[in-house]
Amino acid sequence: MRVLVTGGAGYIGAVLVPALLERGYEVRVVDVGLFGSGHLPPQAEIIEADVLDFDEVWLDGVEAVIHLAGLSNDPMADFSPRLNYLYNAAAAAIAAQAAKAAGVNRFVLASSCSVYGLNDVAEVDEEHPVSPRFPYAVSKLMAERALLCLADETFHPIVLRKGTVVGWSPRMRYDLAANVMVKTALTQKKIVVHNPSLWRPFIDVRDVAGAYIRALDADPALSGIFNIARDNFSIGRLADSVAATLKEYGVYVPIEIQRRLDVRSYRVSLRKAQEVLDFHANVSMEDSVRAMLDHITAKEQDDFENLIYTNVEWLRANIASLNPASALAAVRP
Repeated sequence: MRVLVTGGAGYIGAVLVPALLERGYEVRVVDVGLFGSGHLPPQAEIIEADVLDFDEVWLDGVEAVIHLAGLSNDPMADFSPRLNYLYNAAAAAIAAQAAKAAGVNRFVLASSCSVYGLNDVAEVDEEHPVSPRFPYAVSKLMAERALLCLADETFHPIVLRKGTVVGWSPRMRYDLAANVMVKTALTQKKIVVHNPSLWRPFIDVRDVAGAYIRALDADPALSGIFNIARDNFSIGRLADSVAATLKEYGVYVPIEIQRRLDVRSYRVSLRKAQEVLDFHANVSMEDSVRAMLDHITAKEQDDFENLIYTNVEWLRANIASLNPASALAAVRP
């Protein structure tokens, strides 16, 4: 099977693409190249292009699409709401429409559990009302709804609402919750927690790759939304877990509690993904942190101050390399 992976050179794609190749898939990557693509295996076909300029030729011989392309977090969306909605909502709809027109049955969308917003329910399932509060989550919900509008007997989209992703990737990020805790522990000799009582679902990037593969392997008639995570953590428990694992490497740091307000707190049910997709995340938080520390100890991507490891800072520095017309509009007063 040939799979098109949009945004396949990013943090998740850099783990997913090798995993797909190892399972015998042919992989075509379309990526704008904001973070480069030299870290991808040479067996992957790489097309450096903007997904907003979707070309139907990209779908030649393709039987499934995994759509990862987009701006990846709240800081990027806050920096440029226009680019956020273009790349997260419009681009997803454009890609899905093209895939359906080309006769591609399986389309897997990268969404986010952040669409749940602030929820006091113990664990929310996929049927629970969503209440996104910020541009990033709103744009992801818009993409979901556009995609599901296209579903019919010939087009079966799967939406993966992922928890916060953690762990090591060849295209590393140090702006994700657990990852940044590791970074600050090593650079500032402390772990900073804004609000220990807030809840988030978390998942290692290797398990994320496994979830996308499971979606490809699913019954071709299957369609719907799935929460994807390993476990729900309070931010305080997350900090404790990171700190305990750091001690195994001889790094002893205090946890600094700041108690800032936030309107994002949610726990998600994983039952549907487990029962319908047969997806079970396997990588513990401790193993995820160990993988990061092993690579850092080996002097791999340990230049923590390099802007490329913080997505919004890299976007600020390289915004014109995205889509020039959109980029100029995004920063116009």
